[in-house]
Amino acid sequence: MNSALCTLFLFLASSLILFHVESAANDIVSDTCQKSAASSPNVNYDYCVKALGSDPKSRTADVQGLGLIALNLLESSVTSTGSDIQQLLKQKQDPYVHQCLSDCSDLYSDALETTKEAVGAYREKRFSDVQNSVSTVCTDATTCESQFKEKKGVTSPLTKQNGDATQLSYIELAILAIVKGS
Repeated sequence: MNSALCTLFLFLASSLILFHVESAANDIVSDTCQKSAASSPNVNYDYCVKALGSDPKSRTADVQGLGLIALNLLESSVTSTGSDIQQLLKQKQDPYVHQCLSDCSDLYSDALETTKEAVGAYREKRFSDVQNSVSTVCTDATTCESQFKEKKGVTSPLTKQNGDATQLSYIELAILAIVKGS
């Protein structure tokens, strides 16, 4: 009977500890996203929490670590979008849409290199360089999306992907402001 009570006690104690650790991890993500959304009207709080929380490393990260996570998510988004564009370019479509996709391919190719440079700069704490790079990536995604709107009746097949890249850029820029202010 005594060992059963000890086992139960140990289980409850470890559960509480794990709950506390998980809660603290959620707090840093939630707090960072709240500060980011408060400092930038472009940051969507719910998107921020979902995106940063999707990386298991966010459970043990500090704010600076969340900045690197956001950059890695941005790099992944840019890489994925570049692949999506290549698949779309293989499909038969309106010549105008094909030209837009071709332009987007160039933009995302540049954005991928820029994002990789930003990750290196972040690790070296060259935050001004990161800020410039992420702003460029954000502009590339916005430019890609906007060119589809230049012709009436054309719908961008990349709206979600461009929105993700833009939102992740805004999140990164807001976290950078927090890190630089610390």
